Amino acid sequence: MPLSGKVLEDSIRLGKIRRIKLTLYIVQTVALVALAFIVAFVLGNAAMTPRLHLPIASFIAVIVLLLLIICIESFFFRMLEIRFARSSSARHLMAKNSMKRAILIAIITGIVTIVLTVPAILGAVEDASDDSMIIGADSNPPSFWSTDPLELMIVEKVRVRAPATVEMYLVTAKNYDEYSYNMWSLFNVRLNRATSQYVVDEEIVIDVPKGDYVQYYLILNDINNTDVSVTLFIEKVASHTFTGVVSLFMIAFVVSNVAWFAYLVPIERKYSAGSIYK
Repeated sequence: MPLSGKVLEDSIRLGKIRRIKLTLYIVQTVALVALAFIVAFVLGNAAMTPRLHLPIASFIAVIVLLLLIICIESFFFRMLEIRFARSSSARHLMAKNSMKRAILIAIITGIVTIVLTVPAILGAVEDASDDSMIIGADSNPPSFWSTDPLELMIVEKVRVRAPATVEMYLVTAKNYDEYSYNMWSLFNVRLNRATSQYVVDEEIVIDVPKGDYVQYYLILNDINNTDVSVTLFIEKVASHTFTGVVSLFMIAFVVSNVAWFAYLVPIERKYSAGSIYK
């Protein structure tokens, strides 16, 4: 049977819609991936020396945002495709496949959201990344970086325990290299200014400054307690960019895909009766 004018016109429109969709996706992908690189590797001060630093948390956040935008746009294009499809069977199949895909995306992003937001799971990951060590008066000063090379885990604080009164100074690597020969100078350039954060009477907690990617040293001043051993716990937390921003985008994925599924239910039922696909 020859095609009617409307069927032919709808077929042409459907082809145009798909070409526009593909072009838009390509342009957006290139633009937003470029933006992700700028955010992560230019504004994020990525570096190869003296230690690898690739702030991938920001990069992941921008990429997830890109995927969310494309996902929501795909709903609009699918509505147009269903409208200009050539038969009830095609409309039914499009709606059915879109519903399956929406549920799959909602489940996957829901699982990721749980991993990023449930305190018990997140706490277990953070505890596994913590470092501990024991140092004495004759030990070389231990050092650590403010974050891991990918900036997924951030050092939040250092817990110090000692059986006798000692002092512990947190200094930057730059100041340590300049003043390592002089304990008084190291005392003056310490970052933990409050007495409660450098005088160790059984236990103290030193807050680590947030911000730049920096190497720190922990300087032990034994105050003549030469036989003392100090236990250090370097405690880390997951990047708030990763757990906060990315988890919000994941929640948006779940909500938008569940809403899209609910929108498609009556459409799928409307065209299922006359469809050859079941």
